Amino acid sequence: MRIVTLNTWKNEGDYPRRLDQMAEGLAALRADVVCLQECFAGGGASTVDTLASVLGMFPHRAPSRRKLRQHGPLRVMSTSGLAILTRDPSARANLCALVSDPRDGQRIAQRVDLVASGHPLRFLNLHLTHLGGAKAEGVRAAQLTAALIWATADYEGGLVLAGDLNATAADSALAALELPAMPSTLHGARTGTAPSSRLAIDHCVLLRKGSWRTVGTGRALDQPDEDGWFPSDHAAVVLDLLAGDAGSS
Repeated sequence: MRIVTLNTWKNEGDYPRRLDQMAEGLAALRADVVCLQECFAGGGASTVDTLASVLGMFPHRAPSRRKLRQHGPLRVMSTSGLAILTRDPSARANLCALVSDPRDGQRIAQRVDLVASGHPLRFLNLHLTHLGGAKAEGVRAAQLTAALIWATADYEGGLVLAGDLNATAADSALAALELPAMPSTLHGARTGTAPSSRLAIDHCVLLRKGSWRTVGTGRALDQPDEDGWFPSDHAAVVLDLLAGDAGSS
């Protein structure tokens, strides 16, 4: 089971070029589940629909953060929410509203349940507040806590936490999770842009094993094209899992 998470950076930069790069890169990864954040939809364009079509996957959409945005020469009403793409058409999706800051806009949690190789697996897809400062740390911690309570209540199977948490493994909001520290997933829109963090703020981890174990992790979609454009200003994070005895790892 291969899971990929990617913040798609709305429709910023050279959006048509980046959308092609994202589609090509994700197709090469052959993921079973793709968790997406900042999914632009508006003005006749949809990141989720385009990627789902190219990848031959089933989209579970969670539009949010509705507002006017510039799209080409026009200002269009749009959303930039969450989405999970699966290969299993029977996967079930649910949403949960999270505490939000008026300066930041709507924040939600998305989860999808599926059964693979006879073993249940739940995916929690998040994009936590990007605001800085001590107050924002508290908001981020509250968002994460609420999402985890919602995702784990009356559930004993494997749980994958994925998304742009806007916090590193060392930050106070995530410290209790004991996440592995990974190199920065931020690289800007084009080459030559310094990352704003030395550690990853995008995470994809098996938080509760259930009957699954981690067999590989890494980054992807982190190479620019010939003109220096990256697929997104975030790299993707890849997680490979294997179903088996929970006591084996």
